[in-house]
Amino acid sequence: MSKKYYVNSAIVVLLMVLFRFIPPCGSMTALGMTILGIFLGALWGWITCDMIWPSVLALVMLGFSGYTENVAEALTNTISNGTIQLILWLLVFSALLTTTGISKWVVMKLVNSRLCKGHPWRLSIIICLAVWICAAFGAGFAAILICWQFIYTICAQVGYTKEDKWPKMMICAIIFFNALGALALPFQGGVVANFGFLAKASNSTYVSYNYVQYLGFSVVFCAVTMVLYLLFCRFILRPDMSRLMSTIDVGEAEKLDTRQKISIGALIALMALTILPSCLPQGPVKMFMSRLGTTACVLLIVAFVTFLRGKDGKPYFTFKELANNGVMWPLLFMVATATMMGGALSAPDSGFTATITGMFAPVLSNASPFACAAVIALATLLLTNLINNTVASAIMIPVMYPFAVQLGINPLMMTAVICFCANCGLLLPCASPAGAMLHGNKEWIGTKDVEKHSLLGILALALAAVFVGIPLGAVIFH
Repeated sequence: MSKKYYVNSAIVVLLMVLFRFIPPCGSMTALGMTILGIFLGALWGWITCDMIWPSVLALVMLGFSGYTENVAEALTNTISNGTIQLILWLLVFSALLTTTGISKWVVMKLVNSRLCKGHPWRLSIIICLAVWICAAFGAGFAAILICWQFIYTICAQVGYTKEDKWPKMMICAIIFFNALGALALPFQGGVVANFGFLAKASNSTYVSYNYVQYLGFSVVFCAVTMVLYLLFCRFILRPDMSRLMSTIDVGEAEKLDTRQKISIGALIALMALTILPSCLPQGPVKMFMSRLGTTACVLLIVAFVTFLRGKDGKPYFTFKELANNGVMWPLLFMVATATMMGGALSAPDSGFTATITGMFAPVLSNASPFACAAVIALATLLLTNLINNTVASAIMIPVMYPFAVQLGINPLMMTAVICFCANCGLLLPCASPAGAMLHGNKEWIGTKDVEKHSLLGILALALAAVFVGIPLGAVIFH
């Protein structure tokens, strides 16, 4: 394994250093070939080695590429990027939910509801919805582990084994619903990152997006996708649910403690401060909220939470606790570098966008706006299952933008669709962290079953994107 790691590391370095000597093709320039080599090297490193050191090396190499004057400028532009700042503080905020056990409380409350008792499909749907809700509020990975444990408990009680269809279906469904929920709310890190790619690709023409419009789109889109997926499970997989008719005990949800109540209050405050301003009429309040910005709102809530003290005089939360438990540094490094590299690749001086546009032009230039949007959505869905979700967005959004402008497609709508298409990387372990978790659960599900169940989710998302997401987004993002 060490040899393989160092061989892949050498490939990373060679791509970053030597790719520039390949003669430019299409409209690519020498600068473009240099940047593309750095990007491909980083991509290879993210897939085979690590996320942090390939990101750092890519930024250093970018400083010597000629795109920026020096390495310091490349690093400064990356760290000072508003999208990365917002993602960083959202990760700190997310620790309020992941460290207090809110996800377990939500799951147990839903599973223990009267709707589930004696109704196998209702039980299955409620477990999946619990994951979706927790993922929407930033605690998706905790919810995955908790719900998986519930599945194991249920299987032990009713006699299911790893050979039965129901546990396999639920293990995959939990991952799929997490992928949808992770992009349900407009202030989530993945959503902010994708619209940050659009801002870079459009040279800040689309520097912001309406949170209410996105929320309306995501709720309807997720609902349709989830219904399609569950119908596929019901009529294609056809698991035996008879054993779930008996009484199932997964324990009782404990009462909320003070830390959990503070976390819920902080979440409500965040939703109010970020979503409500989009609904306000023009006036002093809306102007004030616009000047304050989403990043400052997140920071103020985190600061207020760390300000609160219990009866013993000790803080309920410390910033160190939130930062240590919330910030996923590998993910942050990768998103930051992908954002910077995406902007560099889409710069006119690189010729990358013009080259990709030329490749797609024979197919898309004479296509209708709907056909163009559908091809881009499906291409994103294919790409994300081969490489990585964030990287797929970083590539496809700059590719999408010139065609959207040319054919009159709303780039905001297409970015929203790409958000969900790019987050469904399940076929390969390298496609996403959730995909890696799914493939790693060898005790309960094998590779062939992962592929079969993942294809159902991909098919459901593809149908929803083409026949619901594109027409719905065209109406909402006007």
